[in-house]
Amino acid sequence: MGEQPTRDAGDSGGPRGGSGRSRRGHDGDRSGAQAVTVEQLLARQGSAVGQGNAVGRRRAARRVEDPPLRAPDEPPPVVRAGLPPVPGGNAAARQAGLPPVPDAGHPVQRAALPPVPPAAAPPAGWEPDARPSRRSGPIPPLPGTVPPPPVDRRRRPPPRPPVGPGRRRLTRVLGALGVVVGVVLLYHLGLYFYIDQKIDRVDALAVDGPEILAPMLQAGDETYLVVGTGVPGQTGTASVATLLASVSADGDRAVLVSFPPTALVDTPACRTPDGSLRNPTTEAFAASLLEGGPGCMLRAVQQLSGLRVDHYLGVDLAGLPGMVDALGSVPVCVTPSQATAAAATPLPAGYSEISGSAAAGYLQPGDGGADVAGTAVAERAQRLLTSTLRAAMSTGTLLDPLTLNRFLNRAAESLTVDEQTTLGDLRGLAASLGDLSGNAVQRAGLPVAQVGYVPAGTDQAYVILDGAGTRALFDAVIEGTQVPEEFLLVPEESAPAEEPPAADVPQAPEPAVDSGPTVPPSAVTVDVLNGTGTTGLAATVADLMRGQGFVVGAVGNEPGAVTGTVVRHGADAAEQARTVAAAVPGAVLEPSDDIGNTVQLVIGPGYSTVVPVTLAPAPEAVAADVPEPAAAEPEPATPVSC
Repeated sequence: MGEQPTRDAGDSGGPRGGSGRSRRGHDGDRSGAQAVTVEQLLARQGSAVGQGNAVGRRRAARRVEDPPLRAPDEPPPVVRAGLPPVPGGNAAARQAGLPPVPDAGHPVQRAALPPVPPAAAPPAGWEPDARPSRRSGPIPPLPGTVPPPPVDRRRRPPPRPPVGPGRRRLTRVLGALGVVVGVVLLYHLGLYFYIDQKIDRVDALAVDGPEILAPMLQAGDETYLVVGTGVPGQTGTASVATLLASVSADGDRAVLVSFPPTALVDTPACRTPDGSLRNPTTEAFAASLLEGGPGCMLRAVQQLSGLRVDHYLGVDLAGLPGMVDALGSVPVCVTPSQATAAAATPLPAGYSEISGSAAAGYLQPGDGGADVAGTAVAERAQRLLTSTLRAAMSTGTLLDPLTLNRFLNRAAESLTVDEQTTLGDLRGLAASLGDLSGNAVQRAGLPVAQVGYVPAGTDQAYVILDGAGTRALFDAVIEGTQVPEEFLLVPEESAPAEEPPAADVPQAPEPAVDSGPTVPPSAVTVDVLNGTGTTGLAATVADLMRGQGFVVGAVGNEPGAVTGTVVRHGADAAEQARTVAAAVPGAVLEPSDDIGNTVQLVIGPGYSTVVPVTLAPAPEAVAADVPEPAAAEPEPATPVSC
């Protein structure tokens, strides 16, 4: 039999051959021989014992054709008593007494054999007879041990029926309608911002000015300064109409105050439109706008009233008829008043649909001396502007894009506002003044102490305001109380019919009021005085009186204040005064003991013109036994309210 490997007790575990030599020594003897595979070695052993066969030899011969493999130089490490192998321990044991060979721990590359990897170092926590374990995953539950999921026993809604063609058609119509509404809203929104940016704006507000009185009482109130320029037929200061509108915080009360354009006021220091500083001065109220700009007029209003002005609105009255034409027509409610009668083309009482040309005639004053206090044209402009803005906000206008666009473009050319005021604020003003009526809207004029005051060194006539009355008026506005009645502009109403006298009470016959004058104009000498703020009006009227045959005496200005045209006369000049009054429509006779037997014609607010005089026939005696027919009672006029 062949050599059998044995284990020597004195060795460190290396295999020994039958000859007693070590494997290293045995391999060293065969270092020059060809490498022998395991199959060849087994074949040799089989042939030695007589158990080889042809199959083994053929198998061994086939194995020889493969690339030869070399056995490792060292036997596998032997684990002793459960201890881990010591790296490089066997080589050291076989070469006792010799130093370790450099790089002995690295695998030795031998011909035709792959390198043997070094023994891996044991883990740090390795213990003998211990094997690392791996945690297993979750174990699935056994069938039948998990309860089934709960069953949803709620009643399911029945399936919806298919949508019919009518419903689909309705859905499409609603969708198309929504698209149209969205486009219209976007158009109006874009138009709003376009016009809001197109309107002229000025830096005019001074909400923290030192002239404002009791600002806490005015918290919540909205005060608008509405200034109309370019009054048709007027120039200079007479072309400016100013209105101050104060609306209460709850919107249930408004006070409108008119300012005389020639009122003498104190304008504080202010900024002009070009940014320069204007020194304080005393001037006509309208001059603060014409010479100083909107900011100076606003400061003059605050200085005079003590009110805080929150919004400034300038309107070119010459362009207001164009705004009316852009809407087609505007409904205006007119109440009988001196302001309405003073227009060049008065409108009938009640509601009227007016065009642009009718609006221009309604704004234009009838004569130069009929509106000395500036209340008439300001009232007419306010009514027309409010009616125009309300018509522009109506549903019919808002749903007509072409009309709305045309109106807003013309409005943008005629309006001037401050930097904080928007179109929404103007809409609020128009809505407030349009919704209020009756006693909720109070119209007042500044109390006048003197008309026609001409300072020394100038030929311009001014209006002197009553300081105490003006302060009382604006204190009532600030405190939110009723305006004193003496300052209110009451519309003209027909006086109630007087009760007829009792039949048993004899009445003395009285001359008829409309019997007419009996003295011809050539026999009357009259003095003509100007009681208005229009310069040169007395000379104009004097020429007209001469044209009617009157003898004109003195021509000048009236030192006092008058509310209308007056004919003053002495005790013995009553008939002459009646002739003068017949030549001036609206004139009132006023007896006076201070002027002797002269006749004075004082031109005041409401003057229109001079007309020819028609003399009455000579009076005839009336028989005492012929009773005069009873005069028919006049029918009471129906009051008009807007």
